[in-house]
Amino acid sequence: MVSGSRTKLLIGFLSACTVLALTLAVAAKLFVSRFDAIENAQTLRKAEQLVQAVDADLSQLAISARDYAQWDQMYRYIQHPTQDFVDVNFTPYSLAGMEVDMVGILNARGELVFSAELLERQRRLRYPAPPDLLRLFLHLRDEPHDWRDRAPVERIVDTPRGPVAFSMIEINRSDKSDPTGAFLLFVRYFDPDEIMRIGQTSQLPAVMTRIGHAALERAELPADVRRWIATADAPPIFATNVDDEHAMSYALLRDMHGQPVAMLSAPSKRDIGTLGRRTTFMLIGAIALVLVACAGSLTCLVLRLKQSWRLQTEAEQRHRQTLDHVGEHDSLTALPNRVHLRKRLPELLQEAAAAGRPLTLLYVDLDHFKHINESRCHGIGDQLIKIVAQRVQAATRPADIVIRSGGDEFVVVAPTLNGMLEIRALASRLLTTLREPIPLHDATVSMTASIGVAVYPHDGADAEALLKHADIALYRAKELGRDNFQLFDAKMNTELSEHVAIEQALRRAIGSEQIYLEFQPLVDLQSGRLTSFEALARWRHPELGVVSPGRFIPVAEKSGLIVPLGEQILRRVIEQLAEWQRAAVPLVPVAVNVAPLQFERADFPARCHELALQHGLDPKWLSFEVTESAWLQNSTKSVAMIDTLRQAGSKVYLDDFGTGFSNLSYLKHLPIDAVKIDQAFVRNITVDPSDAAIVRGVLAMAKQLGIDTIAEGIETAEQLDCLREMGCHRGQGYHFSKPVPANQCRALLEQMGEMRRFTETMKARALERVADQVQAPAA
Repeated sequence: MVSGSRTKLLIGFLSACTVLALTLAVAAKLFVSRFDAIENAQTLRKAEQLVQAVDADLSQLAISARDYAQWDQMYRYIQHPTQDFVDVNFTPYSLAGMEVDMVGILNARGELVFSAELLERQRRLRYPAPPDLLRLFLHLRDEPHDWRDRAPVERIVDTPRGPVAFSMIEINRSDKSDPTGAFLLFVRYFDPDEIMRIGQTSQLPAVMTRIGHAALERAELPADVRRWIATADAPPIFATNVDDEHAMSYALLRDMHGQPVAMLSAPSKRDIGTLGRRTTFMLIGAIALVLVACAGSLTCLVLRLKQSWRLQTEAEQRHRQTLDHVGEHDSLTALPNRVHLRKRLPELLQEAAAAGRPLTLLYVDLDHFKHINESRCHGIGDQLIKIVAQRVQAATRPADIVIRSGGDEFVVVAPTLNGMLEIRALASRLLTTLREPIPLHDATVSMTASIGVAVYPHDGADAEALLKHADIALYRAKELGRDNFQLFDAKMNTELSEHVAIEQALRRAIGSEQIYLEFQPLVDLQSGRLTSFEALARWRHPELGVVSPGRFIPVAEKSGLIVPLGEQILRRVIEQLAEWQRAAVPLVPVAVNVAPLQFERADFPARCHELALQHGLDPKWLSFEVTESAWLQNSTKSVAMIDTLRQAGSKVYLDDFGTGFSNLSYLKHLPIDAVKIDQAFVRNITVDPSDAAIVRGVLAMAKQLGIDTIAEGIETAEQLDCLREMGCHRGQGYHFSKPVPANQCRALLEQMGEMRRFTETMKARALERVADQVQAPAA
C-alpha cells in the first residue's frame, strides 16, 4: 500500500516535472523567437539605413548638377562654348568638392561638347572622359524621359568598371525661361571613397559586392541571399543570420531597367538575440531553482531588455534625424534648403491661419552674382555665399526662418511681422546689410540685392501662390534697377503675363515678314548733307498691329531673343544694301544696333564679314552702334572685337553715351569712330545749362581724341543751331526726318545725285518718286 502511494507520488512528481519542463520549453521557444523577430527587424532597419545613405549622398549629386545646369553662365556656354569657361569651373578641386568623377556636356544635337574624368582625386583631369563610359549615357537623350523623374538612387548604370550613379539635367536659364535641349551630365563612381562616404552617413561598415560579373563568387554567399538576389521582384533590403553571434544586412542596388547590379552589406552583432537566449536560460534556471524568486528576476530582466530596446530605438531615431537634417539643409551654408521650405511653409501657413495673423515671405536674390563666379571662379563665389548667409541671418529676428533656395537666392519667412512698417524695415535692413563691402582673401567685393515681398493671406492663400508672387515682385525689383525691394501687387502678375505673351509672339515672329526695317537719316550739321542711315527694327503683329520697339526690344533682351532678332536685322540690312548696289543707287553707310548679348559672341565680327561677302558688299557700308553696357561686361574682349570690325572697313559708334556708367576718361581706350550723345541731353540743351555743359564737355573731349560726334533726338531748329555752334559733327531726329521705309530711303539716295543737301525739298521729291513707282504698274 505504501509502495503504491510512493509510486503514485513519484509518478505525480515526474508528471509535474514533465509538464513543467514542457511548459518552460514552449515558453523558452516563444521567448527566444520573439527576440529573434526583434533582432531581424533591427537588422532590416540597418539595411534601410544603407539605402537612405545612398539616396542622401546621390541627392547631393543631383543638387550640384541642377545648380550648374540651371546657371545663366552655363546657358551662355552651351550657346557659345569657350575653353575659359570649363578651365575655370571644371577644375580637379571643384569636381572633387562635389564628389563628381566624370562630367559631360551634350548640345541640343546630342553631340558631346566637353567631357572630363577626375583621376587621383584633387590632382588632375583626363580629357576627354573614357569613351566606353560616355557611350552608355549618350543614348539617354533619345530614350523616353521617364529617367528624369526617377529618384537619385534609381539613376544607376552598370558599366564594365562597376556601377556608377549619374544625374543628367537639361541646361536652362536660372529662371527656366529658355530650355536649350542640351544636357549636363555628372557621374559618380561607386569606388572605395563613395562606399566610405555611404558607411560614414549610415554609420555602418558598408561593403559593396558587384552582381552579374565574374567578380562575384555566388558560392560564398548564403543560399537564402542567392535566392533573394535571383528573385525578380525582390525587396530592396534583406537580412540574414550568419551564426549565433553575427548577422548581415543587405541592400540591393538596381540599374535603370530594374536589374540588380550591386549589393551593399554591413555586418552586425546579434546583441538582442544573444541577450534573449541568455535571458531565457537564466529565466529557466531561476524557475527551476527557486520558483519563488522567479517574479523578481523576471522583472529585472524585463527592465534590462526595455532599457536596451529604448537605447537602441533612441540611437536609430538620432540617426534618422541626422539623415533628415542632411536632406533638408544646404551643405555650403548649413541653412535649410528648398526641401525644408516645401515641407515647413505649409505648416507655418496653417499656424498663421489658426492664429489669424499674417505671414511675410521675402525672396532675396544677389545682383550680378554671376560676375563674381565668372571672374573669380566658384571657390570665391562659395566663400561669398557663406558670408551673405551669415549677414542675412544677422539681419533677421530669431522667429524668422532663413533658407538658401539655391545658387544666389535666399528666402526669408517672417511669421510674426505686424504691418507694413515692420515689413519695410526688415527689407530695408537686409538691403543695407548686403550693401556693406565684403572682405575676401584677395580683395574686397561690394554687392547689392533685389528683394520681392509677398504677404499671406493678401498675396496668396497657399505656399505655391505665395512663392510665385514673391518671385514676381523680385522680378519687378530687378526691372527697376536692382538694389531695392518691391511689394507684390496684382498688376505685376498682369504685366508678367503680358511679358510672357509678347515673348511667345515675338519668338514666332522672328524670321518672318512680321519683322521689318525702317531707316532714319543722319545729317552733317554743318553742310546739311545726308551722310548715313540708322536701321531700326519694327514689328507688325497680325492681331496686335504695330508693336512699339520700346515694348518688344526689352522683352527680347531679357529672354535672349535679341540674338536671333539681331541676326535677322543684320542680314536684312546687308540684303537691302546689296539690292541698292545692284540697282546702281548711290550708297551711304547704314548703322546696325548691336545688343550686349550679340557682342558677347566671339564670332560676331566674322559673322558680319561673312554675310557681307556672301552678298558682294564691302563692309565699309556697314556701321555698328554698341552701348556702353555691351563693352563694359568684358572690356578687353570688346576692344578686340571693335578692332576686328574696324579693320574690315566698318565704323563703330558708342551709342546712348551718357546714360550708363559714363566716364569720359575711358574714351581714350576705346577704338571707336564716334560717340552718339543721348537725346536726354539734347532735349533740353537750349534751356538747361547743365545739359548744355555736359554736351560741351563730351564734344571737347571727343575733339581732343579725334572722335566724331553725333547728336540724337534733334527736333527743333533751335537745338540744331545750338549743336552746330558747339561744333557737333552730325545729328539725327524728327527735325530732319522720322524713320522711313526702305523704298523711301532708296528715293532719298537717288536724289543725292541731283541734290546733296538734305532738305524738305529733297524729302518731298523722294516721296513723289515713291508715289510714281507705286502708280507705274497700274499705268
